[in-house]
Amino acid sequence: MSPAPTAFWIDRDYDREQASDGISRYGAYLRDATFEPWTDDDQAVEWAVFAWRRATGPVMSPGYVRYHPRVLAAQLERSGWDGSLIVRVSLVSAWPEQLTRALVRAVRLGDRDAYWQDWPTEYRSCDTTYYCEPSEADIAARPYLLTTVSLQFTVPSAALPEPPATSAALLSAGQQAVAVVVAELNRIVGPVLSLGDTSSTAGRAW
Repeated sequence: MSPAPTAFWIDRDYDREQASDGISRYGAYLRDATFEPWTDDDQAVEWAVFAWRRATGPVMSPGYVRYHPRVLAAQLERSGWDGSLIVRVSLVSAWPEQLTRALVRAVRLGDRDAYWQDWPTEYRSCDTTYYCEPSEADIAARPYLLTTVSLQFTVPSAALPEPPATSAALLSAGQQAVAVVVAELNRIVGPVLSLGDTSSTAGRAW
């Protein structure tokens, strides 16, 4: 059995090479915002949410955390129900088999027949396939049916670090929180990616 794809990873080399202080570009993004928890209870969860948002787009681009190209979004939040760490991940998905059979028939659009199109792709270096949103010109020419999969689950908080007590510990606490989340997301999301992955080098252009 082939290993599950890596859904998320931390680009430490780029982070260090592009750092204005020679240490960490991510550290600058952490220092550029203020952590303001909503509650005094289990602040490790809120710190993980804060650290993740500072490590990913649109705040940090390219991010300290990188995504498998089929990952459209990965959002963290503290549950208002029980205070747990909720994760929501959206993935590019192939058409389900039943839908594929139904979509071979043309659809009437105005005065013309057209066929539904899947995610547009681009090819770049190393024969990598990148998924991209259809442009306005694309949509004017043909209809698109873009399927996604939504994963929603909780991440155990026991391994998450507490918020840093001093500014000197800001970077290490952020890195630790992100590392814990990345490991857990890879464990859960990776096998899902492998189920619908038609190419080991499939990617996303945006």
